Amino acid sequence: MIRVLCLGMILLGAHLCAAQRMTVYLDGQPTSEVPGMDSLEVSRFVNLYLLRLWNQGFVFSGLDSVFSERIYFHAGPKYRSEIDQLAVYDAERDTFELWTPKKQSFRASIQKQLTTYADNGYPFVRITWDSVRVEEDVVKGFLRVVPGPAVVYDSLVLLGEVQKGRTFLQTALNVEVGKPFSERSFQNLPKRIARLQYLKINGSPDVAFEHGKATVFLDLDKRKSSSFEGVVGLLPGQSAANGLMVTGFLDLQLANLFQSGKRFLFTWNRFADESQSLDLGYYHPFFLSSKLFLDVDFHLLKQDTTFLTQSWNLISGANIGPKSEIFFGYEEVNGTLISPNESNIRENLADFKSRQYMIGLRDVLYGQEMGMKSPFRYHVRLVLGDKRISKNPSIDQEAYDTLHRQTSMVQVSAGTKYLLRLKKQTALYHQLEGQVLVNDQILTNELARIGGLKSLRGFNENFFYASNYGLSRLELRQYFEEYSHFMLFYDQLVMEYHGVVSYPRGFGAGLSLDTSNGLFTFALAMGMSRQIRADPSNIKIHIGYTSRF
Repeated sequence: MIRVLCLGMILLGAHLCAAQRMTVYLDGQPTSEVPGMDSLEVSRFVNLYLLRLWNQGFVFSGLDSVFSERIYFHAGPKYRSEIDQLAVYDAERDTFELWTPKKQSFRASIQKQLTTYADNGYPFVRITWDSVRVEEDVVKGFLRVVPGPAVVYDSLVLLGEVQKGRTFLQTALNVEVGKPFSERSFQNLPKRIARLQYLKINGSPDVAFEHGKATVFLDLDKRKSSSFEGVVGLLPGQSAANGLMVTGFLDLQLANLFQSGKRFLFTWNRFADESQSLDLGYYHPFFLSSKLFLDVDFHLLKQDTTFLTQSWNLISGANIGPKSEIFFGYEEVNGTLISPNESNIRENLADFKSRQYMIGLRDVLYGQEMGMKSPFRYHVRLVLGDKRISKNPSIDQEAYDTLHRQTSMVQVSAGTKYLLRLKKQTALYHQLEGQVLVNDQILTNELARIGGLKSLRGFNENFFYASNYGLSRLELRQYFEEYSHFMLFYDQLVMEYHGVVSYPRGFGAGLSLDTSNGLFTFALAMGMSRQIRADPSNIKIHIGYTSRF
């Protein structure tokens, strides 16, 4: 006896509202409730439900009917079954292909087949029994996978205030015209839109099928994503001999340039007397109409009258899933002494040039503020390279005899962010950052810099030098809006500086206030280390404001 799933019955689920719930009936008895489903979800649910029944021995079970709030199945008699083969039916060629998966993973293998078809242009793929025979209490036979009609993307309809950049959106959301319809890509549309920081989606995506073509409907609004940030630090006593020293930080990010997802970054930071840094960056998605992105960055660091470090890097990569990307790149770093003398060599300062090759994986939203509903975020990077120390003509050449002039280097860096909900409005935020640098000749002017509002609070910006470090930022947050909260925080740094390990830490309280025009951040922090004891007169005031437009 052959039970064939009726495609017309499955299509009856197309009018179901996602907000409704459906009751599943088996032989007239309610067995479970599931969320409301569209036609694609009904098709997938029916396949999996019947596969589970067949796996339990109900080999003649089937679908009876689908209504707006109910879906009916019948089980039939139960038999011991022997499923030896799977027949894949090609509707266009009218041919069968026999496939014999491993028995211990038969159900998983069939599910994989169904998913493969649904993600490659056959959203209404269905599975049936074929060539079934009963011998005593044993049912033998094989299953047939019928792909159903082929479907391709036809158009993208925008319903909200966003009406420009349609071509870029089709590429970014993986719904290009003429490309086979993918159920997985359609289900992941909200996640893909979330990574486009300048858009927000209202409601769930919808899709309509007609004559083998799929039309996707999206209700999108613009989100303020370009930003201008200013941070003021009031730093008494620690770096200024007298009075109060004011430091500055400016950050400009322009997002979605020319309605094409391009970004530009400008960052300037004055963190001490005569010390400042500059960062420039440009991000270009889908470079030359490919799936690759291009990221070009320049960094300059001037440390008072001691040294100048310049670096530029070229990074490319591709998206992996809806929220991650793999990248690889090249970086060149040049270190220059500003006032060279022999004491620089004794302090592990020298002119150098390094070439580095990198590969890594990261969450595209890692640098964004974490709200109450934000998921786990991460990044990891491996760098391999070489470094050559250059002799400065202003320094006695014999001073370089104690240095390794040319060395290889390995650097690993990683970070995570996550939010643990304790109560409805209370959460524990934890950020971990770390780096390991392996090199036979580590110079002071190539070390990582730590300290300030965005790293170790309670200390001046870029106060610490570290070759290897681990930084923990722990916050107890009391939210009163999605991104607005009060916080108590404790920052702990474990760091190594030229073989010496130390454990500086900072703690305090603060406020993060999300407004319609930007994000205001305020923190009072006290830092302690081997050189600095806890002292109320040494409290740091960190103030930041990010304006969105």
